[in-house]
Amino acid sequence: MQVAATLRRMREKAGVTREEAADLLGCSLSKIGDLEVGRSKPKPVELEKLLDRYAIGEDERAELIEFARTTRRRRPPSPYTTAVTPTNLRRAIDLESQATSSVFYSSELIPGLLQVAPYIEATLRWGRDNRPDEVARFVDLRLERAAVLTRNDRPPLRYWCILGEAALRTGIGGTETMRQQVAHLIKTNEDLENVVIQVLPFGAGPHPFLGITVTWHRFPSPAPDILIMDSHGRDVFQDRRAEVARAAHHLDLLKATALGLKESTAFLRRVHRELK
Repeated sequence: MQVAATLRRMREKAGVTREEAADLLGCSLSKIGDLEVGRSKPKPVELEKLLDRYAIGEDERAELIEFARTTRRRRPPSPYTTAVTPTNLRRAIDLESQATSSVFYSSELIPGLLQVAPYIEATLRWGRDNRPDEVARFVDLRLERAAVLTRNDRPPLRYWCILGEAALRTGIGGTETMRQQVAHLIKTNEDLENVVIQVLPFGAGPHPFLGITVTWHRFPSPAPDILIMDSHGRDVFQDRRAEVARAAHHLDLLKATALGLKESTAFLRRVHRELK
């Protein structure tokens, strides 16, 4: 997706139409569309031709070629790549694992990276007919995702989470589950320097993300930022600069509106005491 979005941005900046790009590669218009949304990957010779036509400078060219080359490497086996894992979930996890920093907002749901096992089980069992073995598998998958926050092979993900107060009071899984979940948020806020959890209290007023879960991912150059907007039954992946910039601005405003780090931790402690 990152290579695809970068190619589209380069083509548009160069003033080249999709038809002209298709003529250059001797392919169908639909193939150019597939290359620019990540449904297929460009071959090295195709990438070179496109970069020549888009008049890309040596530095940016070398960065993209290296980035595209590394994405073609065969990945080690992972449960995330199995056919039973929904496509959108696999895409989201791939982006999550490649990002250098992420900002998350939700009014009612703790993000997957910060969930504890009982909370995960409660969200998976509600309104679904998942078998116990399916629930157990997805619990393991979600817990494994949290490794990006403590990984050692490269800098851990810098993660900024803005939680609506309702997320702490929905009672998912019951009182004991929520007590464990809030305790985990407190520990994470205190122990991990690369993670910030802010609470957006009731009464904070309206904002553009009411009713929507939002994740803003940032990546190493030359890959563009990517925004994921989650609403009921649909995930929208967005990489257009104007849209991402607008969402990033609103997320910055939410950071300023929410309680600070120390205040948020104190708020979490108060909720934890209430749950006792």
